[in-house]
Amino acid sequence: MKKIIGLFVLMAGLLVAVAASSANFAYFEADRDVHIAVVPDDTELIDLRPLQPYAYINDNGMLVIDLSHNNPNWQSGFGEGISPDSTYVFEEVFGVSNDLWEQTPICMHLTYSGNDGVLFFVGDYTNTTVGSTSLYFTVMPGEVVRVGMILSGFNYSAGDEINGQAQFYAEAGECS
Repeated sequence: MKKIIGLFVLMAGLLVAVAASSANFAYFEADRDVHIAVVPDDTELIDLRPLQPYAYINDNGMLVIDLSHNNPNWQSGFGEGISPDSTYVFEEVFGVSNDLWEQTPICMHLTYSGNDGVLFFVGDYTNTTVGSTSLYFTVMPGEVVRVGMILSGFNYSAGDEINGQAQFYAEAGECS
């Protein structure tokens, strides 16, 4: 009788082993930690760094470009804006850096929407530099690309304000 019970247990064990080896995986559960720091624009993986006093990081951690007395860097006796019927060129207002851990280039697309009179450009200004409200540029790993602005006071009167929004979109790879 013990032999029959032993054979039965052996056969049941073989059936379980065969059934288990032919099964499809259906489920897995685990708890793991995720840690993501939310940081200001000037310390993120793809960061926006103020390079001139006209640009600063506000209390919400966002880059702001402000040529008025509302800028926290403004000091009494300095200018409060641009003149009507004039053009201003500011090189290196802010920088865009690539501090990704993957060491891959990124293609940055900068667009501006808002009042006319604001254009962006990359690099040094020359008489042939053309600014744009839609700009593509590649940021290599560890590099900072310096972005300048051309501001036009034409079609504006003293007391008017030029307001707008800059949008930044980055994709892995070089811009084509």
